Amino acid sequence: MVMHMAFGIGATSSTSSLFAQNALRINNLLFQRTAAQLSSGNRLISGAIDPSGLAISMQMRSQIGGTDQAIYNTQDNINLTRTADAQLGTQGEILGRMRDLAVRAGNDATLTASDRTRLDNEYQSLATELNRQGRSNSFNTKQLTTDVAGSQYGTQSAQIGPNSGDNTGVTINPSTADSMGITAAGSGQNLLTGASARDAIDRIDTAIEQVSTQRASLGVQERNFQYITNDLSAQRINMTEANSRIADTDFAAAISEQTKAILLGQVSIAALSQSNAQGFGVLSLLGA
Repeated sequence: MVMHMAFGIGATSSTSSLFAQNALRINNLLFQRTAAQLSSGNRLISGAIDPSGLAISMQMRSQIGGTDQAIYNTQDNINLTRTADAQLGTQGEILGRMRDLAVRAGNDATLTASDRTRLDNEYQSLATELNRQGRSNSFNTKQLTTDVAGSQYGTQSAQIGPNSGDNTGVTINPSTADSMGITAAGSGQNLLTGASARDAIDRIDTAIEQVSTQRASLGVQERNFQYITNDLSAQRINMTEANSRIADTDFAAAISEQTKAILLGQVSIAALSQSNAQGFGVLSLLGA
């Protein structure tokens, strides 16, 4: 009978110890998890914490990264259009001077042959400079306004978003004296007669219209890229905020859980100690 009672007490003590050990293990896991979350700032330190949340967060992070790069792309595209526009602005100034020379050369009533030669020399020099500028203007080694076959910019695709379909075209046309119909020396076009000077005025007016139209087009493209940048920046902010709610540690909640784990751990240790002490009490009853 005595042995039967001792066995019952031992079983109870063993069960209490196992419960206390399991509670201590669970509380230790909770403490380790919250410690990792607090130290890293990442709630999803393991996929087991929130499997669907982890999948959503990974997708969002890829979109956020792609959006960041798309913003850099649009800023590069803005710099591209500004580079082309700056050169076209200089060409507009050159064309204005060439038109002044042509108007002056059209005055048969007062000019001598020597006067026309001097005017034509400057005119031809400016036409040559238009060609040089148009064929040397570049961005990241890409030719922008050249008329050389095979090197023309034309229309090229710009990636303006994180997905494959997020693209638009950037268009830059050739802008040289030759492409605008204002050919340089040796072409037969000059200011050596009043008639040729008046022809030059018409050609320059057409060229100025071409340059103005292209500058306006580049301005529209730049403005659109600015709108796209603003939209992408807003998207990035919203996606980052949404991902933060899923993936980032809620410090208040984590600290509360960690405090709970510490307190429960202390209670579990006390319970385990008490359970073990109960076993020693049984031994004392047996005279051990």
